[in-house]
Amino acid sequence: MLKKIALVIFCSGLFLTAVGCNTPNAANKTGPDPAREQKTSGIMNKFQSVVQKNASVEEVAGFINNNIMDVSPEDGSKMVDEFERLQKEYLPQLENIFFAWDIQDKINSEYNSITDQSEIKDTGLRELITGIRNNGYRVETAEGMYFPIIDYEFYKKFKAHVTADRQDYIDIMAVESSNVPAKDAALVIGWDEVVKRALNQERFINTHTKSAKINEIKQLQQKYVTFTLYGCNNTPLFSYDTETFNPQAREVYLNTVANSNNSEFIKDLEGFLDVAAKNDYKLTSEVNQYRTSVSKKYSE
Repeated sequence: MLKKIALVIFCSGLFLTAVGCNTPNAANKTGPDPAREQKTSGIMNKFQSVVQKNASVEEVAGFINNNIMDVSPEDGSKMVDEFERLQKEYLPQLENIFFAWDIQDKINSEYNSITDQSEIKDTGLRELITGIRNNGYRVETAEGMYFPIIDYEFYKKFKAHVTADRQDYIDIMAVESSNVPAKDAALVIGWDEVVKRALNQERFINTHTKSAKINEIKQLQQKYVTFTLYGCNNTPLFSYDTETFNPQAREVYLNTVANSNNSEFIKDLEGFLDVAAKNDYKLTSEVNQYRTSVSKKYSE
């Protein structure tokens, strides 16, 4: 069952580009300030102590929330990166708690209250859900199962105090966690949204070439290239019966290449459409070979 859930989460996945400068804070003043530097150094040392003493994810989040405005955007980014690492590390433990059948039954009976963030009747469940929210997670569902995922909306309160690449990263990931792209091996977002997200990911990669988050975004982009060229098992780009191009996707893709900028992703999509058109929008060996080559390029 866990392997099945893992596959669903992969298809689910795993944007609006952040514009503007960091909100000014005291750490951004020009010129050396020994007192401020000493304060910042003290905060970062305390942060490392908190992390090293195996503090809970919630405690680390609280420390960041209380101190991030007093450090530089670079140090703020280090804090947020460490928080994300701890969240990912703790996630399997949360999953084990959620996969207990009594918890699944309780969530199922009160799922509307959970999603609406209204009062949860069961005391134990209420404490569990409150805890995961305070730790920066949210409840997701697929194939009749409920499981926790990182809620990147939680990170938006830190955005003003991190570097520009982290701001854009938070925006991209918040879209992913708030509106997952697929469930039960089927796309639950439109083909236009698939293309939009792929373009935003490409923009991040081209803009933040030296970002420590570039590999994560490249991996996400690979998934969206797959969505674009293949769809999902239950939302295939080419019909299983007739092997014809999905008409909604075809319209979106044609409009995209006609109206979008000359990005590498658009070039690949345009080439794909040219090959598909030559084959009457049927899934032939030539079409399949082209999309395989494009997918391989993004995975390298």
